[in-house]
Amino acid sequence: MLLPDRLNQRIAEAIKHQIDTEREQADTASPDWRARCEVAQVAMYSDSERSVFIHHVSVRRGSTAAREMQSQADTLRTNTIFFLARKPS
Repeated sequence: MLLPDRLNQRIAEAIKHQIDTEREQADTASPDWRARCEVAQVAMYSDSERSVFIHHVSVRRGSTAAREMQSQADTLRTNTIFFLARKPS
């Protein structure tokens, strides 16, 4: 089993690769792309970093925005973990 820091590193690397791939086809000036990149960045944070960031979003943008960002980041992390579990080492 991977140590938590190593797992977080692999998750972050996989998400970064996914965003780099998507960037080739995306309208990088669009608000949707900026939101996608922000969620990806949050998903790459460690648990404690994500909690702090989500708290700041809640304070600045409201609890609905914070819950939505948390949900999207959690979904991206979960999908990435499943991807990594299927990927040969």
